[in-house]
Amino acid sequence: MDCEVVIVGGGPVGLFLAAELGQRGISVEVFDAKPGTSTHPAANANSARTMEHFRRIGISAAVRSLGLPCDYAPDVAYFTSIAGHELARLNQPSSQAAVEWAKAHAFTWATPEPPHRCSQLYVEPVLLEAARRHANCRVHFSSKVLDFTQNAEGVTATVEMDAMVDRAAQTRTVTARYLIGCDGPRSFVRKSLGLSYAGVAGEKREFMGGQMDAVYFYAPDIYRVCPHAPAWQYWTFGAKQRALVIAVDGEGHFIMNVQTREGESLDEADVTQRIAEAIGADIPFEVKSSSRWTAGFALVAEKFSVGRVFLAGDSAHLFTPTGGLGYNTGIEDAANLAWKLEAMVKGVAGDALGASYEAERRPAALRNTSFARGFADSIGNVHLPAVAHEAGASGDAARAAVGDYLKFHATAEFVIPGVHLGTRYETSPLLVAEAGAATPDTANLYVPCARPGHRAPHVWLADGSSLYDRFGPGFTLLCIAEADVDIESHGAVRNAAAMLPGLTVVRVAEAAVADLYQAAFVLIRPDQHVAWRGSVLGDEFVAAVLRTLGHRPGETALLPTQACPSAA
Repeated sequence: MDCEVVIVGGGPVGLFLAAELGQRGISVEVFDAKPGTSTHPAANANSARTMEHFRRIGISAAVRSLGLPCDYAPDVAYFTSIAGHELARLNQPSSQAAVEWAKAHAFTWATPEPPHRCSQLYVEPVLLEAARRHANCRVHFSSKVLDFTQNAEGVTATVEMDAMVDRAAQTRTVTARYLIGCDGPRSFVRKSLGLSYAGVAGEKREFMGGQMDAVYFYAPDIYRVCPHAPAWQYWTFGAKQRALVIAVDGEGHFIMNVQTREGESLDEADVTQRIAEAIGADIPFEVKSSSRWTAGFALVAEKFSVGRVFLAGDSAHLFTPTGGLGYNTGIEDAANLAWKLEAMVKGVAGDALGASYEAERRPAALRNTSFARGFADSIGNVHLPAVAHEAGASGDAARAAVGDYLKFHATAEFVIPGVHLGTRYETSPLLVAEAGAATPDTANLYVPCARPGHRAPHVWLADGSSLYDRFGPGFTLLCIAEADVDIESHGAVRNAAAMLPGLTVVRVAEAAVADLYQAAFVLIRPDQHVAWRGSVLGDEFVAAVLRTLGHRPGETALLPTQACPSAA
């Protein structure tokens, strides 16, 4: 084998997966047809869950330092035009204040890593550096996968390497144990597997439903002509058009999304006019690049894997970007898949582990596309009355009424800890669901829950540190109750450590942790989801270890162990 995993696509999902696999000692080669990382802004919001995963691989601080200036509040604001009337605003903490803000708001944002507003433009180079930090991880740009085949032993890909204008490309054959398609909505990998998307396509709305143009431009004078505080997102409701203008660096670079009307095709003069209308003032600006995309999709692939080939990110699901869920769902795909690939490569996985990826992540994709679709309906179908563009008392009243709704909507779309932190895998084949009802899965409320399948609840410990920083990079056995028990030398734990890659035993005897986890022992997966919890390290724990690795009952057995007494 040339490597253990081939990744097709070097966008944020592919690079994150490569970085995590590299950290786990898995050899990886990434191939992307682009000449390098993105040069056009996209994916401008990193969810709390994405930032938690970045924390796990050691890059969250670097990412949080990028994007807007550290004291720039990434507010979401709504206007008739940027230089015109402000209709509503959702205030958000600056990056330098975000973590302390999250500590103060731990009752809603129970995370060490609150959301961070930063474009993929800046995140991708950090991910690339994180991947290349590992000698076993090689990333190739200007390299296109032309074909691949698979059998019971592995995957063989044909790659056109270093395809440059000034020289002929070279063709290379690469063999690996597994191949992952992270190659976007037009995925060559998905199409080669004969898989299709299913769901809602081409949904029409007044905005965020149809053909969209994304224009990257430089206009520092916006901050001079806007009579209101700076924002991260400027949603404009003009008399002739609607637009979403996003501040990329807080120093004059913006990305504007406008929806083209039926049968319309924007030329350079049209784009210039659209930008001027959104700003609402005559100022100079420089168009740097543009791209075209389509809103109105809520699509999920019919399958997420075939044999040794898996799909992640946009190749597996396609979102309308309201709520910023597409890229962030892809990062969660990669986090879910990485530890499973490690177990499969290292030979400790049972037959069910590979299939569990689809069983866990496809329902999560359906959940998140549904949330995104609801957000798009909420903002995309809003109509401003004509009087809202007029001066005087009638115009003021109309703008105030619209503003009331937009304040409600802004909270509904952007204050979504439940979406970020509430993904759960209660129906996973890797666990036994607990009796009783789970906590509600709602967008705007996250209720911490340590039931198997849920994200392990976060706690700020008494010394001010994060419980997450006590977890190991592999599996973690969290021992909560105080007990005079030599956990590491217990038979069940020794045998578990032989199977679970990188098992770390962590003792935390704090009331806040005990109250949340409601168990003496908790087995936590590398992606920070609970695999099992209980009061005794006995047969049930042994069975949970095997099940978590995809072993069916009777398929594999650990050495006999004596039960550990209750630590309560």
